[in-house]
Amino acid sequence: MLNPDLKIAFIGGGNMAEAILSGLLLSGHSPLNLMVCAPSSKTRERMANKHQVRVSRSNAQAVLFADVVIVAVKPDKVTSVCEELRCEMNDLQKDPLVISVAAGVSWQLISESLGGRRRVVCAMPNLPSALCRGVTGLFSDPCVPEAQIAQANSVMRTIGKTVWVEEESQMPAIVATAGSAPAYFFLFMEAMETEAVAQGLPRHIATDTVIQSALGAISMASQSEDSLATLRERVTSPKGTTEQALNRLKEGKLEEIVAKAMRSAAFRTNELYTN
Repeated sequence: MLNPDLKIAFIGGGNMAEAILSGLLLSGHSPLNLMVCAPSSKTRERMANKHQVRVSRSNAQAVLFADVVIVAVKPDKVTSVCEELRCEMNDLQKDPLVISVAAGVSWQLISESLGGRRRVVCAMPNLPSALCRGVTGLFSDPCVPEAQIAQANSVMRTIGKTVWVEEESQMPAIVATAGSAPAYFFLFMEAMETEAVAQGLPRHIATDTVIQSALGAISMASQSEDSLATLRERVTSPKGTTEQALNRLKEGKLEEIVAKAMRSAAFRTNELYTN
């Protein structure tokens, strides 16, 4: 369980930072123990007004304030941000746990940018974390103390499930399977909604029907001990409407398209690691 007195600061106020912050608030964490540091006055004002959390322009304030610093900036900004944090940590003689949620930035690079500090964890949450329904892939070097591993896990568990990988080379697969996954589902649902409207349903009925069907399927999958393949077979009657629809999807090589999409997401993540 997350210590309710734990002070957490976010460097960056974009979508991922707000998703994690929203999840923490939804889980009951006090806004007084959360801070967002961002250069944009509009971002700070929005975060303060919307979430009643502390805000600052200065990353030094994050180091001074926090037990945990979550680096939630774009990948190309991570090194410079961590180098600034290193200076602040040295000046203030503080050593908070640093969690990076930037895709494609290695543990080693972050540690080096922080002056060789080892209290570093790489995390890859997805946007449903804002509703405490996310899944986060995590990696840390074996040299990271168990206490910090447990602390990082407790932070990310408040916003959904956590999955630890043994090798950092597995993180691109986490991005492809979890980080990008909500968009896959949204696209599929959008296609269903569009066709339902084309077949004559009012848009609001089409949208509600697609969403509820997805929720029902997800509930079945999460509550059943059967495999996904078995669940699919259970709702597919021979020579019925569902079989006809699935045959068209197979003719369109849906499985192959999904595989290509996930490989592309993983490949792009690997590109970020090497750049």
